[in-house]
Amino acid sequence: MGTDQRRLRRSSTIAGVGDGVVAVALPLLAASLTHDPLAIAAVVAAQHLPWVVVHLLWRHVRADRRTVIGLVDTSRALVLGLIGFQSLIGRETILGIQIAAFVVGLGEALTDGTEKETSDVTGLSARGMVGMAVVGLPLGGILYEIYPATPFVFDVLAFAVAALFALLVMRPVMPADIDDDDPVPSPGSLPGTGLVTISAALAAVATSAVLGVLVLFALDDLGLGAPAFGGLLAGLALCTAAGAFVAPEVGTALGLKPGLVLAALVAAAGNATASQVADPNRPWSGAVALGVTAGAAMIVAVLTRALLQRNAGRSVAGPVLQRFHLAVWSAIPVGALAGGWIARHRSVHEVLLWSTGAWVAAALTATLARPAKKSSEFV
Repeated sequence: MGTDQRRLRRSSTIAGVGDGVVAVALPLLAASLTHDPLAIAAVVAAQHLPWVVVHLLWRHVRADRRTVIGLVDTSRALVLGLIGFQSLIGRETILGIQIAAFVVGLGEALTDGTEKETSDVTGLSARGMVGMAVVGLPLGGILYEIYPATPFVFDVLAFAVAALFALLVMRPVMPADIDDDDPVPSPGSLPGTGLVTISAALAAVATSAVLGVLVLFALDDLGLGAPAFGGLLAGLALCTAAGAFVAPEVGTALGLKPGLVLAALVAAAGNATASQVADPNRPWSGAVALGVTAGAAMIVAVLTRALLQRNAGRSVAGPVLQRFHLAVWSAIPVGALAGGWIARHRSVHEVLLWSTGAWVAAALTATLARPAKKSSEFV
């Protein structure tokens, strides 16, 4: 069992590095082909769309998760290898990049689902995130600067090795049995959770609207090159991790709802500031403001889940929590496309201002959320 766990964790870490490299390379490659913000935002939307599909269907798939991880990582290697080859011969297309983003996102979603349902194999997502933030994101910018096809060639090797480690696991990794006879209410049908879910969806729209056009903001408004863009994404990932670390302290010190509302307003202020101070001669000021938003957004995410539990007056877990996640994950591609549409018809600069409004709306909605009766008895 110990050997199998190590192989799965190595697979997740190496795949995380590959995810980080491709998270930098795909937007950069898309921006080199077109400056249409909506087409570029569609790359981000395509990468997050699989999470919606997986949340709808994943729990009904009764396959050995070793095989699933091996197949999706192999698929990612093949698709990214094709993108790399097309880049070498100058035949890459924006549609091909969007398809590759979907396949990469599918692998991320399926790997995340595997850890959530196998209690004896823990730490996969955490290791993948560390590999992505610490190694993959900075490396992606450096490799792209060498030559646009280089990060995709690297990812062919990374995902192929990740697939091999998963397929070498000796024991089956099977999902837990599902009791379909147990009725599962959605968060919207649980008193006290509807407005919390709407607030979370608005926060997801606010975040993804900026993420969809972030590469254009970084290249044009901040004047960053490929390595610096990778460094920016790595910095935002670290700010997100810091937000997750301090979120419980914020909730304890201020209370769940006041802490959530304050964090949402800080996120709004960060985006508003970034839109005003962006300057190619001083890119660090805009980058710091984006980092503030990233950290505050993670605090909002953590406290929102805690507020959902408290307001419901009961434990919200398993399939019920998946319904909540479905609403949030559905909002991400919608937000990315909305940001691209605004940038196409207005400007990238204004996307950050619209995102500020969405953050304020999320804060106001959370303020209006009221707990269900007797929820004070729930701990």
